[in-house]
Amino acid sequence: MIARLLALLALILGATATHAAERIVSVGSDVTEIVFALGEGGKVVAVDDTSMYPAETGKLPKLGYLRQLAPEPVLAQRPDLLLVSAGAGPEAVLRQLERSGLKPVMVPDEASAAGLAAKIRTIAAALGKPAEGEKLAASIIARLPKTQPDKGPSMMLVLASAPGRIMAAGQGTAGDSFIRLSGGRNSFTAEGYKPLSAEAAVVAAPEVLLIPSHVLGIAGGLEALTKDPVLARTPAVRNGRVFVVDSLMALNFGPRLPEAVAKLRGGLGLAK
Repeated sequence: MIARLLALLALILGATATHAAERIVSVGSDVTEIVFALGEGGKVVAVDDTSMYPAETGKLPKLGYLRQLAPEPVLAQRPDLLLVSAGAGPEAVLRQLERSGLKPVMVPDEASAAGLAAKIRTIAAALGKPAEGEKLAASIIARLPKTQPDKGPSMMLVLASAPGRIMAAGQGTAGDSFIRLSGGRNSFTAEGYKPLSAEAAVVAAPEVLLIPSHVLGIAGGLEALTKDPVLARTPAVRNGRVFVVDSLMALNFGPRLPEAVAKLRGGLGLAK
């Protein structure tokens, strides 16, 4: 009788125990970088198209753009853990994956220092490494400078969907948060990402212009951008204060954010 009870107890404990994930699908460049930073990159079996760092991701199967996922390629990888950026979708696909028995772990995507720490904690908890997550979060936050929204040069971060179609990062965007963390003031006061007219560029009058690296290919290169009539009259372009920032490093608010901030602050001659 005792032996049977012990066997039953073992079965119950085995059924309820939490097993470490062995096959991870990671969706979102920030999510993937955090998984690797926590030392679990060797368990990642597939990533989305935005996950291009570290270099090991280049050898992994790609699942398409994070907002245009399909269930079949995800399920084909037989994952036991699906980590998904909160900005991923479509929602119907995520629900379908959950009905298939694969419940996505949704990772918050707030673009702030606190948001980055929350991402790390969420992912670390899902990986069964909460202590390591706290250590990583503390290390990254400690390397970020205190924000100075009322000091420093006025900046504007621009995007482009095609040559001649310029957009600016307004309040509440990742670009806005990056500007503030880098010690600047966002001179584009609209909310969200908005098309930038020549008039709005003149009113914003940024002293520093930030261009994410991926925009160069879309817009035809740095020279084409600086000659664009919308940007050409800004103080930043006239005075040669145009800086290219690594798109993922600066805007995905992942583990490399302190490097991007430090690099820009160094280029601007701002104190660390």
